[in-house]
Amino acid sequence: MLSHPSWYLTAIPGIQAIKNKLLQASALDQTECKQTLYDFFELHLSEGDFALGCGWGENDGQRMPIDTVIIHHTALPPGLSAARLSAIQLTRLYAPYFADRPEVFKHLKGQPIFSGHERKGKQVFWPYHWLIRNDGKVERLLSDSEIGWHAGNWNINCRSVTITFDNDFENSAPSGTVLQAAVALILNQYGQVPITRIFGHREINVKTTCPSNLFLSSAGVKGWKSELINAIAGCRNVGGNASAN
Repeated sequence: MLSHPSWYLTAIPGIQAIKNKLLQASALDQTECKQTLYDFFELHLSEGDFALGCGWGENDGQRMPIDTVIIHHTALPPGLSAARLSAIQLTRLYAPYFADRPEVFKHLKGQPIFSGHERKGKQVFWPYHWLIRNDGKVERLLSDSEIGWHAGNWNINCRSVTITFDNDFENSAPSGTVLQAAVALILNQYGQVPITRIFGHREINVKTTCPSNLFLSSAGVKGWKSELINAIAGCRNVGGNASAN
């Protein structure tokens, strides 16, 4: 099945059926099932078993000057590898999109999936430009010239970069080390981006809580976005330039 160009038309409904059955399962069973699913996709993607297309890279020709930074979290345990991220996004993002294309692209349904982004001769399905680990280490994924599918808004994708925290911060806040790494990265790489154009994913796509339920201030409780923004503004006001890791 994986060698057929339209493998995802069968795989995605099957995956969704499994997810529906798991809604009544324990959290442990849900986690174990997801790990098994991602193990499968990571293994076969690394071995080149999936039928994939090519040529999607011309979409990067729509890249606009970067004037926006979007903050995400992986919503997964820390330590996510680049290979695992690629497999997860092939499953979560690319395959569902190709299986249910917008009307204007319906004639391409069933054609092989492709991202147009390659590393070492293999396609990658990363949606993010930067990944920040819990120890503050910063890792480059997509280049600034590549468009990441991350915001749920194509115009924003074309003009933004995304900085993603390698952890699940749904109901917590990143450490000062992680936030300082993000501050340094924005100051050093994206000094042209105004404070007013630094957003959390949830501010662009109302269907998500990413990067955290605690990102925005509410009911008199200060969200951790304010800490991030204030640190960036403070450095810019004094002409400072934090050093990236």
